[in-house]
Amino acid sequence: MKRQLLVILTVTAALAVLLTLAFIVGRASGTAREKERIGQMSRELQELKQRQEEASVAKRVAEQMEEIAHDQRMLSDAQRDSAEKQRHLAEDYAREAERESRLAHEAETKANEARNEAVIASQQATRERHKAEEKEQEAIRAKNSADTLSYRNLARSLGSASILARSGGNTVLARQLAYTAWHFQKKYDEDVYQAEVFKALMSDDAQEQMTPHHSAIYDVDVSTDGKAVMACSGYGEIMRWEGGRLRTLFWNKRYDFRSMVQARDYIWALDFNGSICKIGYNGMLEEYTLPAGEYFFLQWMTDGKLLASARHHVASFDVNTHKSHIMVEKRDRMLRSTALTSDEALFFYDDGSVGSITLATEQFRMKKTPITEVVTTAYFDAEGETMYVGLQTGGIAVVKKDGKLQQMLVGHTAAVTEITLLKKEHLLVSAGRDKEVHIWDLDRVAKPGRVLSTSYSVEGWPLCTAAIGSQLACGMSTGKLSLWELSPERLAQATYERIDKGLTPEEWNNFVGTQVPYVKLK
Repeated sequence: MKRQLLVILTVTAALAVLLTLAFIVGRASGTAREKERIGQMSRELQELKQRQEEASVAKRVAEQMEEIAHDQRMLSDAQRDSAEKQRHLAEDYAREAERESRLAHEAETKANEARNEAVIASQQATRERHKAEEKEQEAIRAKNSADTLSYRNLARSLGSASILARSGGNTVLARQLAYTAWHFQKKYDEDVYQAEVFKALMSDDAQEQMTPHHSAIYDVDVSTDGKAVMACSGYGEIMRWEGGRLRTLFWNKRYDFRSMVQARDYIWALDFNGSICKIGYNGMLEEYTLPAGEYFFLQWMTDGKLLASARHHVASFDVNTHKSHIMVEKRDRMLRSTALTSDEALFFYDDGSVGSITLATEQFRMKKTPITEVVTTAYFDAEGETMYVGLQTGGIAVVKKDGKLQQMLVGHTAAVTEITLLKKEHLLVSAGRDKEVHIWDLDRVAKPGRVLSTSYSVEGWPLCTAAIGSQLACGMSTGKLSLWELSPERLAQATYERIDKGLTPEEWNNFVGTQVPYVKLK
């Protein structure tokens, strides 16, 4: 802007000089030319004045613009100074905020560390408390275990004392001790079949014994109505025992009955000499002859057919046509026992071999089993699909249906004669020629290493057994028929009902001990 003003002033001065020179020249050159020249110069001067005026206006505008620029510059400088101050303040604030943030972070870190330490301390305290609680529980368990073991031993001791008192003729004290033994055994041990306690409860009062048969009882069975026990003897007797009363259904000493089957409202009795007798419950008899032989076992094979097993052959008898024929004959070996499963009949020979007849096809074949000893009896549990096999040596083999030997039960010292299962009580009962009856707890049989049996000596050989509810019917070689209650709860209840009162405090201190608080059991 200043440059433009300077140029305009310079031009104006130059024009003034030119006009002066022109005037001088015009005076000299002539009037006409001078006039023309003066006119032109006047016009140029007029233009110059106009431009000078414009330049003046421009100058004033420039000066105003310069003043405005100066004011703006002064304002910008003030704003810059203010901005600079604001920047410094912002930087100060930022540094302060950073410092505060750093301090807050440090405080947060310390707080986290303190919290972690508190959590660790809390966890440690919890672990210590749990350890203390575990030790306390261990101490309680140890005390309870010691107490339980002590009370178990006490129960056994009281059971033995009861048996001793009974042998000495003191029945009242024997019952009181037996029930006291049951009290501790039931409360402190799950094994309700513990030998001494169970034997104490299994007094002679728990047995019903009858000796009506004139010869050995070879077979017993539960009546079809489930209320009575049926028995047959070698003296041609068929008897029904119900509610402590015996009724003779048939008796003819010409027959030597070894086995019987109840079917179609009749009793089918197998005679040792080769006859099948169809006996009604009214005593009526029909006799049918089998192929010659000495017979021992009779089984209901399929609908309408019986299997009669002799020493060297097995015969089939049709109850509808009353005809019979030999299905299998083995002259080189002798049959010792038979068993019926859900789909086959098994035959055990004296050389350890096993034969099988498939019930559906009636086809015979020899069968491989894990048993190499002579089998004297066998029982098949259809529900558990398990075969319990009694051996000549006294052992009992537990065999699954797939043929695998699960376990060997050892207890008898002579051949096992009969095996029966009491499903409700979960007991297995075996009888043997060692004149012993063993009661096996199947809950323990299922757990190797926990096998437990309770044995009882009997008069004569126990030849046959049958389960009727929680009771066991046992036929003896002496002709005696016994019915034993095998439920510990029922035995204990019966004992409780027979005693007038429990042990007195003095008797308690004598038999139980002063360290055990007195309990009035009745």
